[in-house]
Amino acid sequence: MAEKHICLMGDSIFDNDEYILGEPGVIEQMRRSIPKSWSAFKVAVDGDCIEDIPNQLERVPTHMTDIVVSIGGNDLMKFRHLLAQVAEGAKLDELIASPLADFEIAYGWMLDAVSERGLRVSACTIYTAIPFAEQEMRDHAPSAIGAFNAIILRLAEARGISVIRLDVACADQDDFSEMSPIEPSSRGGQKIVDAILQTLGAT
Repeated sequence: MAEKHICLMGDSIFDNDEYILGEPGVIEQMRRSIPKSWSAFKVAVDGDCIEDIPNQLERVPTHMTDIVVSIGGNDLMKFRHLLAQVAEGAKLDELIASPLADFEIAYGWMLDAVSERGLRVSACTIYTAIPFAEQEMRDHAPSAIGAFNAIILRLAEARGISVIRLDVACADQDDFSEMSPIEPSSRGGQKIVDAILQTLGAT
């Protein structure tokens, strides 16, 4: 098995240590799960958005072989107020048309910037089963996020980039932190690690 050195890039999907009540975060779970000859490093920052990826790229160690990026959830949270209008009769596809167009441009630019490193790149979808407190979010967020995930899938496929389906891996309420529903719990974190390693050929 080829030796791999994995850099986790993005947001609190990978930088979730503050939300898991003393249990291991994703980076620690990754280090415990990879083969002994592999390594894992994290440049992901809780709260970061697509526009922050260049700053993270500057901190990627030179010996990395693989980049796994999970970004975009915080970008989508900027549009959460639109979902209240769906409950009032507005059409979801019309409400998110402009955000989708902006996201496609930004996400495509991000994938190109990360790919310029010449490393193997894998991109993660945004999970959809988030146990939001607000009813309108529980009712409409999955469909809205699904539309953004379709863009991630299409842009990644066009560039030959592997996709890790976090929307499939994290589908249960226990996969999300009790402290913040948009962060992975330790259980969800391990599912994320397992999905990454399956994609990278470690399982």
